[in-house]
Amino acid sequence: MSAVVQPFDLDVLQAGTYLTRLLEDTFHSTVLSVSKIGEGFYAYIYKISLAKAPKEVIVKCHKYAGRSEKEKQQLEVLRKYALVKVPEVYALHLYTDAFPCEALSMEYIPGLNASKIEFPNQQLQRRFVDVVVENLLAWHAVSNPHGFGDLDGPFYPTWPDYFERRIGSYHVRIHQDRHKKVVSGYVMGIIERSWAELPRIFPKTRRPSSLVHSDYNAWNMLVDPLTYELTGVIDPIDAGWSDYEIDLFHLPNCRPELGLLERYLQEIDVDEPFWLRYNFYRFWDDVKHYLRMGWYEEERFRGYAQALETAMDECLD
Repeated sequence: MSAVVQPFDLDVLQAGTYLTRLLEDTFHSTVLSVSKIGEGFYAYIYKISLAKAPKEVIVKCHKYAGRSEKEKQQLEVLRKYALVKVPEVYALHLYTDAFPCEALSMEYIPGLNASKIEFPNQQLQRRFVDVVVENLLAWHAVSNPHGFGDLDGPFYPTWPDYFERRIGSYHVRIHQDRHKKVVSGYVMGIIERSWAELPRIFPKTRRPSSLVHSDYNAWNMLVDPLTYELTGVIDPIDAGWSDYEIDLFHLPNCRPELGLLERYLQEIDVDEPFWLRYNFYRFWDDVKHYLRMGWYEEERFRGYAQALETAMDECLD
């Protein structure tokens, strides 16, 4: 096997040769067509048509090693407790000389991306929002008796015990010289201040862990364009046993006018520091993504940093 170079060069998949050979070997069926239907920071998405069952297959090709195996595990756990469809994983494909990346072959779920849906009336929109929130509440109601952590552990008894280790790894990495050349002084200052305030922002409590999706927004929801019903949820990033609130800042992403966050908050009681935690999660999530794939946009980072700074001023001083 040749050496693995990351990120994988997914552009070599464009001709369809690698995917055709992979899918024909996996499903013992002729590939009728290969269509690229999506591209994100972490993966390319292809829809494959086969001559035999399952007829339609989604192949998600990841840019970084390890993400396919992790997403397979995440989808399987989320699928177990979901009220709506989460794609079944047919096969995990690892890097080989014959296939130059890692990928998942998954169930095709019909529907349009919810980011593109315009609801014809408020009744249909409310029904969609209700189902989205009911599904998230169902996941959040599932707890791991061993505590907080990745799906396969290690586990920690309280959320701060786990979360401090995760944020701590980002804090160490962000101070590498190459990142200091990218991240502005102001944003770095909020990183430092919020890291120092972590024990006050997240005091230890007995709140149980919850199963989270970790990227639950309209981009990752599929909708029937005729009935406007939610047909499926896709693309977790860091699903695991966490504080359920870490899912909530994702809800307004892409389609804030749908009111997904507002609808969720009707179902729970939040304390005064809720918005401080909300802004902390949102800001540090972008730090995480920057460290993983190098994306940095000063205006966005500064805006989230300012919101976190204001929240810290109001709640901690």
